[in-house]
Amino acid sequence: MQRTLVFLALLSGAAVSLPAAVSAAPANELAQAQSHQQKRIQALSRRDRQGAYEALVATGDARPPAPLRDATGHVIGLSVEQRQAATREAAIDLAALGFTAADVSAYRKRDVDLFELVRKFFSGTASPGEQMAMADTVVIATAGPAVQGRTRWDGFLSAIPLTVVDSLKGSRAPGDTVYLARKSGLMPDGLLMEVSSEVALVPGKRYLLALSKNLYEQWTAEARKQPEAAFSALPFLIYEVSDGGALLAGPQPARSGANPKDIKTAERQLRTFSLDQH
Repeated sequence: MQRTLVFLALLSGAAVSLPAAVSAAPANELAQAQSHQQKRIQALSRRDRQGAYEALVATGDARPPAPLRDATGHVIGLSVEQRQAATREAAIDLAALGFTAADVSAYRKRDVDLFELVRKFFSGTASPGEQMAMADTVVIATAGPAVQGRTRWDGFLSAIPLTVVDSLKGSRAPGDTVYLARKSGLMPDGLLMEVSSEVALVPGKRYLLALSKNLYEQWTAEARKQPEAAFSALPFLIYEVSDGGALLAGPQPARSGANPKDIKTAERQLRTFSLDQH
């Protein structure tokens, strides 16, 4: 669950440190990071994604992480073990988000390194186009009222139904319903849980959303829960769409790079990284 918690911190705009696997950590911290990676790999196995992870590790990291610096600015070199752990961490992230070794090869032909891209994503420095590249679903959809107060198998407390108006990426079609899974909602004891990093959507309004069903499924697998049967996902980006097609700066814009001003700009940013494979 550590990676998921980091993701939620990114949504709230909090500062995020690099994973322990790539920091200048003592040997015991490196061992802890490797143990955590193993738990995440087990979750990939439960999703039938372990083969994809192993192929990604075999493909290798074209550009290892940049050297870290201490408080005085001096470069701290990474050990072989730390570099290997960093490659495994990026490979886990890519497999978790639905990518394959074939995707890495295809992107490298366009001089795009998915290993570096996924690091930027989880460190909060990815541009809107890069975040849409990491998403498996990008849609324009109309929000409905949150559904809560029922038993769920995925560990979430509520979901916001979104009726797809237009699909820019992924398998959804106009008229389909996508559910935005939320940790906020009514708990079994009747108390209301509110997660500050989760944004509220207004029923009836249209939004452009970059979503990940794969991250949702990884979250449930790491928590040893079961995903819902309906198409559910977690958000990377959410922009409100005005009547004229302009995108308002929220409720969940990118933390890095220029946010798209309208739908056409978002489509251009998306095409920059599109391989028509997800």
